[in-house]
Amino acid sequence: MRSLIASLCLVLFAGSAVKAQPQGPQPWWPTQPRDLPLLHPLFSNDAVLQREIAAPIWGWTKPGEQVRLTLDGKPIGEATAAADGRWQAKLPAARAGGPHEIAVQAGARTETIRNILFGDVWLCSGQSNMNWPVRLSQNAEEEIKQANDPELRSFTVDFYASLVPMKVPPRAKWEVCKPETAKNFTGVGYFFAKQIRTTRKIPVGIIHASVGATAAEAWVSGDALNKKMPFDFPDRLTDLQKQVDSLGGVDTDYFQALEKWVATIDPASAKKHYASDPNLDTSDWQDLEVPKPWQEAGLKDHNGLVWFRHTIEIPEAWKGRDLSLVLSIIKEVDLVWFNGTLIGSKPISGVRTYHVDANLVKPGRNLFVAAIYCKEGPGGFCSGPSNMIVKPEGIPNAQLRLTGTWKAKASAKASEITQPAPLPLVGHYKTITTFYNGMIAPLIPFGIKGALWYQGEANGPFWLQYRRLLPTLIEDWRSRFGVGDFPFLIVSLANLNSLQTRPLEPGWAELRESQWRTVRTVPNTGLAMTIDIGDPGNIHPKNKQEVGRRLSLVARNLVYGEKDLLYSGPEFKEMQIELPKGDKIRLYFKHLGGGLTIKPGDTKLLGFAIAGEDRQFVWGDAVIEGDTIVVASPGVPYPKYVRYGWAWNPIGNLYNKAGLPAITFRTDE
Repeated sequence: MRSLIASLCLVLFAGSAVKAQPQGPQPWWPTQPRDLPLLHPLFSNDAVLQREIAAPIWGWTKPGEQVRLTLDGKPIGEATAAADGRWQAKLPAARAGGPHEIAVQAGARTETIRNILFGDVWLCSGQSNMNWPVRLSQNAEEEIKQANDPELRSFTVDFYASLVPMKVPPRAKWEVCKPETAKNFTGVGYFFAKQIRTTRKIPVGIIHASVGATAAEAWVSGDALNKKMPFDFPDRLTDLQKQVDSLGGVDTDYFQALEKWVATIDPASAKKHYASDPNLDTSDWQDLEVPKPWQEAGLKDHNGLVWFRHTIEIPEAWKGRDLSLVLSIIKEVDLVWFNGTLIGSKPISGVRTYHVDANLVKPGRNLFVAAIYCKEGPGGFCSGPSNMIVKPEGIPNAQLRLTGTWKAKASAKASEITQPAPLPLVGHYKTITTFYNGMIAPLIPFGIKGALWYQGEANGPFWLQYRRLLPTLIEDWRSRFGVGDFPFLIVSLANLNSLQTRPLEPGWAELRESQWRTVRTVPNTGLAMTIDIGDPGNIHPKNKQEVGRRLSLVARNLVYGEKDLLYSGPEFKEMQIELPKGDKIRLYFKHLGGGLTIKPGDTKLLGFAIAGEDRQFVWGDAVIEGDTIVVASPGVPYPKYVRYGWAWNPIGNLYNKAGLPAITFRTDE
């Protein structure tokens, strides 16, 4: 099992084998165009904003336009939109608490966000163990029932793999902690926040941005990799730049390119405004039943592009409300317009769910248009009627069905279309920089207190590189968020696979060492050991409660000033060869927590290996002597080195009396 996982990691993450651009459409490709909003999505109802700092607030409007801000009705600042429309101001440093109301005025537009709290905001990132939700954690049913805390809130960034830095994240919003929302919060982040709420009595916000199976280099900016690690990923950095250049570069508007492509392959559609003209003459269009593949509905021999038009009557009560548009499985590529505005597109077969902004919605007659391209049938709307609805946000059970007879017009045949549809600036989920660009860059420079990082499994085979990669990531994020050397708390990888049987069983031991080394060399970082709370048979242990608790101990000491609080298990400090015989090694530790001890129920120390100059490690006999440990072996008359817990799933049982496990280590690093 151990060798299988190691081999799999090598296959998945080796060097330049992964191309930046996926081969063919992927489920995470862009699905919906978005206008840059007056207020960045992080500044929305129910947000938690960082207390006690002049936190940035920003958005977009017309270039040169003046923007005015108020907090609870009192003016707090002004800004002028730059040439690209972006404006930014600073909020006044505020004490923890709320609720507050912030209003932003730009020209004739005013946007107000309500129920705002000032507190501490923690960014939670990494791979699948950070992504693991409360509903799949230990004792989930009871935890979800108890999840009622209006001052604990989460902003979850959806999966998005981008080749270039994005300005706004995938559609997301702040959610107040209650059972129906908290069940989907990151488990580690939630249980950490819950502990901080209990002990510090301040509002806590968690921003969750993680993706399973991702390597750390996917979360670092291209600039940082080029500057700090230019020789580690040369082929991949070169390939990345080639892909970006081939797709038009950072200024490419994918959805404008899509509309231009449709107009090119069907010039009549652009000339007659198929997508936007509510009075279009459709006398030469056919009546087709929807949903049904168009080959069955009346376009038997057509493969290629087909236009669909349909009108819906929106009730007066829906005025001013966002809509959710659900369409059946569409094969293959679709472009969807609502009242003449492109609201969605996806270049892969599947069910569509698109958002319609309230400003596009009007009571009465509304025009819905879809252009669908299918190279080989069945094409068009291909699943049941239950998947064809439009519904307003905020009105339970209200919906309109979209089934029935639609107007349709067959256009260019697949054999006539020589120009391929444009590709978006997205990458494979293993592409370097991808998730920095798509999920971290859009959050910058939001005010945060610190970050929680649970990642490393994907980098296991490259542990030596990780010694430089993780500090590079930390420096990169710190420089960009602009709140100084914020606390960065790391989860050391949990135990996995069968229990250790040999003195050394390399694998994740080296990766854990790289995490520990980062904490020893990078200021304002901390480590939470989880070596004893994993699940040997599952890479996703369910006990996220204890992970969150141990992270909170680190934060309470490092960040919140509880200097007498013990936050770590025993940590190796130095060694001494016992003279005059030189046949034993004495180990010294810090974070003793009332004294060294062994795991309750065990009778002797386990997990210590010892070696002489030849580095041939054997099991060592280890005993606790006061605040030290003495290790020896009859087979090693002149020992030089000791290792502890050097395995995927070590048998080590050293703790302090506070019940925290020792950090695994080697003296021959």
